[in-house]
Amino acid sequence: MFLTRSDLLTSLAELEGSTEPEEKAVGENFAIEENVGDARRDDFQGFPASSSDLREAADAYFRGSVQGNARGHTPSTFKPAFNETALLPSTVEPNQKIIRLERIDLLISGDPDLSFDRLVEAHRDHDDDTLTAFTNLFLTFSGERPAFAAFKAEVEDDLKQADWLRRLILRMGLYHHLPIGDGEQCHFAVMEYSGVEVFSQASPKSINRPFALATVLECRNNPAFFPVPRGTPNGFAVDFLAGTPAAGVREVLHIRLDYGKQHVLRFGELTGPAAKPDLVGARERHLAALRSTTGRDDFGAGPTAGDGA
Repeated sequence: MFLTRSDLLTSLAELEGSTEPEEKAVGENFAIEENVGDARRDDFQGFPASSSDLREAADAYFRGSVQGNARGHTPSTFKPAFNETALLPSTVEPNQKIIRLERIDLLISGDPDLSFDRLVEAHRDHDDDTLTAFTNLFLTFSGERPAFAAFKAEVEDDLKQADWLRRLILRMGLYHHLPIGDGEQCHFAVMEYSGVEVFSQASPKSINRPFALATVLECRNNPAFFPVPRGTPNGFAVDFLAGTPAAGVREVLHIRLDYGKQHVLRFGELTGPAAKPDLVGARERHLAALRSTTGRDDFGAGPTAGDGA
């Protein structure tokens, strides 16, 4: 991402020079991002709530321009005038099954009748009323935050394992979901749907291309995110599961999907403490695999100016 504001460039240099791995990773992501074209870069740099701190500016842009404050907001992610570089074609694998892992602790805390144990029982017993009450809770979130997800076919073997939840978190680059504290409990729902459903919900919103490559402007300063070279047909999640291909799970970004009871695949729970993954090692493996997969041996070597997209 070729920044032009001097204060943001100073902030970027500080992040890249940090000795703290997570800060350094965020800086590296901004430096090597190729899918934010000039039009969106300018929109980001001119955003009214922008700060001289790059991370604060990115967070403000995410909340105001990507997620928005109200339902019905169209994220800048899906506006061709701003984000043509990152938008994917309107023919993206419509029949593919897609899954998303949702952390649900905060969500169900708003309804005292929906305990995690009750949800597990409802899914087992096909209690449609309870499952509908659960999925309706997602409608209470304001804004239209885009969703990071993966193709089910690429994690089906993981879903068959006894430790499937831990494996999904690590393979999908979601290490911030791990319960690090001793006795800490985290609860999740795996949601399953199709590309067709994403397109169907996008159409009334006049969004013709509801899938996009995720960029640093959607990742919320997540050090586990990793950009891909321009022209790559999809992103790849950083894989924190040792011994698996680092660029194995394709990562997609799509419009917010309104869930129904039929989208609940399963529920899962993890109890801490969980070991914190090796961020630096995982990113190094991921970059090597990404270069091999895309044929871009120079990717990640430095910032790129883009082509004015």
